[in-house]
Amino acid sequence: MSAAQQQDEWRIQKRGRACSLCARAFRSEEEHTSGIAEVEGRFERRDVCAACWEAKPQLFSFWKTRMPKIEQRRLEDVQAMVEFFKKLVEKPSEEPSRRKVTYLMALLLARKRRVKLAGSKDGKLRVEKSWDGETVEIPDTPITDAELEDLRRQMESIFETEFAAPAAEAPPAEAS
Repeated sequence: MSAAQQQDEWRIQKRGRACSLCARAFRSEEEHTSGIAEVEGRFERRDVCAACWEAKPQLFSFWKTRMPKIEQRRLEDVQAMVEFFKKLVEKPSEEPSRRKVTYLMALLLARKRRVKLAGSKDGKLRVEKSWDGETVEIPDTPITDAELEDLRRQMESIFETEFAAPAAEAPPAEAS
């Protein structure tokens, strides 16, 4: 077994946003129990709400914890992202850096469920806007990994929020 495989074997997931048993989302600052379960010879983190804790789930080790305070500001930041995206699609540009930002914003807003990816056709990503139901086409713009990381950092600093890397978000298969 390689060193990387050994590290992955011992890697424990981060705190979940919902109960591992009933899938109810934790509220801001809600107390709950976190623990480690042994599953098929490896360890997995489990976060359990107070109601499910009564069922005495089988955990190798456990501790009391509290969900971090969820700040309302993040919602304002998402709305700022939507407004920024609206401006980008109202006045499209052929400039490569602006096209990349528009494409990245579409993917980020899809993750935030403010737009819906409606397929791709002829090298364009079709995006349905949640605020008016209209579909807009955005040129499918290639972005290198280095550019993606730089753009993501810029977006995080502008909107003061944290984005998971959208590289795993592939546009849906070609639709007609």
